[in-house]
Amino acid sequence: MPIRRDLYETMIEERVAAEQEARREERRYWILTLLVCMAWCVVGAVVTGAGFALQLKEEDAKLLIDAGQGIAAAGVLVTVVYAGYHRRKSGLE
Repeated sequence: MPIRRDLYETMIEERVAAEQEARREERRYWILTLLVCMAWCVVGAVVTGAGFALQLKEEDAKLLIDAGQGIAAAGVLVTVVYAGYHRRKSGLE
């Protein structure tokens, strides 16, 4: 038994709307991940900047500079890995 034309068009519209909503949700998810990564970079930049700005011994300043870069790199890495894990776990991928 063939599907009526109006019912078929309604099904197409529902599927297109569901696909658009899924794309919006995925975009929101990755934008949030990007914002968290940027927050880690800001924290790392503040620590690195403190290494340059404060009057410290050379060893302490180098330690702050390296720590700031490590915080930024590790924060971004952990955030992206967790975001990918969370997507797979929740069935988004």
